[in-house]
Amino acid sequence: MSRVPESLYSVKGGQFQAIELPNIKAQKGKDWMKYGLHNLFPQNLIEVYNTSAMHQTACHAVTDAIVGQGFLKVGSEYVNLDGETLDTVFKKVALDYVLFGGYSLNLIWNKEGTRISEIYHIPFANVRSGQKNEEGDVTHYYYGEDWTNVRKYKPREYKKFSPTDNKGDDASQIYYVYDYQPGQDFYPLPTYMGALTDCELDARISRFHNQNLKNGLNPSMFIQFRSGIPTNDERQKIYAEINAAFSGEENSGKAFMSFSRPGEEMEITPLENSSSDYYTILEQRITSRIMTAHRITSAKLLGISEASGFSNNAEEIVVAYQHFLATTIKPKQEMLTSSLEFALKFYGLTVNLHVVPNEILPTVAEKIEIKEKIEE
Repeated sequence: MSRVPESLYSVKGGQFQAIELPNIKAQKGKDWMKYGLHNLFPQNLIEVYNTSAMHQTACHAVTDAIVGQGFLKVGSEYVNLDGETLDTVFKKVALDYVLFGGYSLNLIWNKEGTRISEIYHIPFANVRSGQKNEEGDVTHYYYGEDWTNVRKYKPREYKKFSPTDNKGDDASQIYYVYDYQPGQDFYPLPTYMGALTDCELDARISRFHNQNLKNGLNPSMFIQFRSGIPTNDERQKIYAEINAAFSGEENSGKAFMSFSRPGEEMEITPLENSSSDYYTILEQRITSRIMTAHRITSAKLLGISEASGFSNNAEEIVVAYQHFLATTIKPKQEMLTSSLEFALKFYGLTVNLHVVPNEILPTVAEKIEIKEKIEE
């Protein structure tokens, strides 16, 4: 999989434009709606998640807070023949919800169609929405093992979750859930959409420094030959060689070399690297924007600044975490639990789901134990 396509970002007429939203449209001869460039927008989001350390950490922080210690009372309930509990499925859908803005479940009805017999998480990135019918409703979804090769891996059609039309071939259904977003009739956008460029930049800076060390030249060198002014065509060729040698983070730290006839003068000029302060400031900006996009109120919640013992830093973490729970986590939990409660109703569990929150700081007894170990 290649990195995030350049078409996600728009530069027109030499001026920066807003991030382009994924192109969502019907395709001729296809039953599903296209989801971004090459129908791979969710896969692009996965790549950003896998390559940006800061973004991945933020996603895990939000997901861990949503999941907490699992559901009170019913979390250990087995919900499928794979031996997965409700808590296990909850963890998977929570990460999908944070990463993509939605999640999907495979709900399987019993033969009589009277109740759901099994509940499975189905990867949101692999599901595509069917087109709307004449009434304006989506009635089917499609699961594809590999959307880059639909001829070899033909997508499987599933009926949209229905409590009434659920027998025979329609017994295995997809429950597709995402928040209401204006203009999004088929697919969601992640809440961090505005920071995608920063997430990608975080990954590119890491690759830049890595390649700089691997290429082993610090500073980089430009080798110039004083053999007269070349023609326009020759200059274009030289420029193309330089551009090919130095463009992108993969080529950082390399030297540009050219050759001439014996006796012609040569000059080697070191190129100064950018100030280390530049990268420090840039990383601070990236961190700030990614945290803002995920609505994480304090870097301490990500472990960027360690709390020391039982000092005021610990109190700061508690305050920040409480604010984080109230403004970011609770709304996401409510969306997830309400939709899961609806599905569980047909599974035979009529419950109000309550998540046991994480303990972010030691209890009084644990503090005493830690203190005693330190003093030993």
